[in-house]
Amino acid sequence: MNFSSYRYFYMAALAAAMMGTIGVIARYSEIDPASLTFYRLGVGALILALYLAFTGQLRLLAGKPPVLVLLNGVLLASFILCFLSAIQTISLTLAILLVYLAPALSAILAHFLFAERLTSRTLLLIVLAFFGFAMLQEFQIDSRIEQQQGLWYAMASLVTYTAFILLNKKVPDTVPLYHKSFYQLVVGSLCVLPLMINQPWPEFAQWPWLIVAGLFPGFLALIFALQAIQHLPTRVFGTLAYLEPVVVIIAAWLLFAEPMSLLQWLGALLILASGVAQAWLSQSPKAS
Repeated sequence: MNFSSYRYFYMAALAAAMMGTIGVIARYSEIDPASLTFYRLGVGALILALYLAFTGQLRLLAGKPPVLVLLNGVLLASFILCFLSAIQTISLTLAILLVYLAPALSAILAHFLFAERLTSRTLLLIVLAFFGFAMLQEFQIDSRIEQQQGLWYAMASLVTYTAFILLNKKVPDTVPLYHKSFYQLVVGSLCVLPLMINQPWPEFAQWPWLIVAGLFPGFLALIFALQAIQHLPTRVFGTLAYLEPVVVIIAAWLLFAEPMSLLQWLGALLILASGVAQAWLSQSPKAS
């Protein structure tokens, strides 16, 4: 990789950190998953449109968005909605660490789809990340229906997030960043709109949380993530994305006192260490 600066690394890290705040917002705001997803994406699109209007760049939204952009909007809504549904019945820590097997899965698929070389060492790290998840589960599958439902939601979030990462790499470079960001936010919010029919209007005290959700894990996080996805190899973006589970784990431990056994802590550390090690290997293309 030969970049004139590290701005795309910083963008990936900031995007991950801001996306990691959505679980905290969900817990404190007590807003249902459908509503929070709708307002996160809808308010994010509104903030982006206002920004472009004030800076005289509204023309960037003109034109028909590519099909891939529209599809990524659907995946974005699916990823967020499934994750927020998962944390209704399983811990925030477990949900985010399961979802963040997506970077590892993306790296495997990118090896075959985009010729992004996956070495034996990086493959070993991916296997270790999956083993870390088994440790998080303490090598057991919870038999409670509620727990199983949460795990299925988390698995769906994993699959849709993986597809979101990979398909965004195939959006043509000629599509402006703000154009594809805006339409992904709009399409994502429209996908959730049918679920809002019977939902009550948010209470006054909930609106600050909705605005924060639209600004940080919505608008800014998506802008930074799309830039990073486009300019960084999948395994490098995935490595930096592991900052999100770090933020979530710390928040769940400090703010919500979610207990974790020693085996679960070791599993979490194994997942995170496997992700961080990818960054070192990404600088050594001859590693095998």
